[in-house]
Amino acid sequence: MKLIAESAWHHEGDINFFMDLVTKILRSEASDVLKFHLSLNIEEYASTDHPWYEIGKRNLFSLDQWTEIFKKVKEKKKELLLLYNDQESIEFGSSFNPEFVEIHSVALNDIFLLDCLKENINEDTGIFLGVGGCSFEEIDAAVNYLNHENIILMFGFQNYPTKYSDINFRKVKALMEIFSSYEFGYADHCSWDEENNEMITLAGASLGMSFIEKHVTTVLGEQRTDFQSAISIDQLISLREKLKVLEECLGTGQMELNDAEKKYSIYGPMKKAGLYNQNLEKGHSFSKQDFFFKRTKEVSELSQLQVLNLLGKKIRHKVQEGNFIKQSDFEKS
Repeated sequence: MKLIAESAWHHEGDINFFMDLVTKILRSEASDVLKFHLSLNIEEYASTDHPWYEIGKRNLFSLDQWTEIFKKVKEKKKELLLLYNDQESIEFGSSFNPEFVEIHSVALNDIFLLDCLKENINEDTGIFLGVGGCSFEEIDAAVNYLNHENIILMFGFQNYPTKYSDINFRKVKALMEIFSSYEFGYADHCSWDEENNEMITLAGASLGMSFIEKHVTTVLGEQRTDFQSAISIDQLISLREKLKVLEECLGTGQMELNDAEKKYSIYGPMKKAGLYNQNLEKGHSFSKQDFFFKRTKEVSELSQLQVLNLLGKKIRHKVQEGNFIKQSDFEKS
């Protein structure tokens, strides 16, 4: 399970603030992936009557500034996730070979953006699709249109902040079952001062997510863009440690008993073993009236199911009450 630290537009165009935030996230070693909203052409992203047109224009970074940011991430050997907001961003960002890219839910079915991505993507690059607030039909259309081997569906949406009662993990789980061939992530957007913030994030992670995403800040609670759900670096470190515990609890999913389970399931000392409840003669047909199950000090060679599978078989020699039921007590079929 990988932890993604997202900066979004929290920098508000202040390169010094942004560099400091990125540096401190990298220094903390709390995240596996750093995510950036890459925008280079606001005209493609928003119309002039939308508030984000002017906001975006004020907050754009130059290519050189972005290059310096990406270089810092690569030097620390962290993975890079670029959320593309326009075609120019795709063409520029692709030159850095990011491990992951993302299309936001606001553009999930923007075929012009998707076409550009398809033309500039390696088959090994992971594509996150933001699916918060999207219908099944919209999600299905996007994954089919991209037809990419490595797609990750990213759940979660931002209501500045999002109320936990609106998350609907049951819906998330249902969609995970429908799109079971893909990997999944959960981007939590609960309020930074929600007392159950960490628990809610862990609840989402426990559904079987491969990625967890959190907004991160160095000025907790300060009213900047996207501050509503941005946690501190100390909180990010705490979440990292709890995710490690959760991941160990989740295990591998293999159905075969592990060593701890085998120790718990020993027949006799732990699980009840099969014992004869009376003396039986050679040739007797073994029935339910001939035995019982009890916990014993000694270990039985047969499980309860193996004992039941002997019902109706013939006893091959005399057996005594209180002895373990053994495979060798019965005639071979």
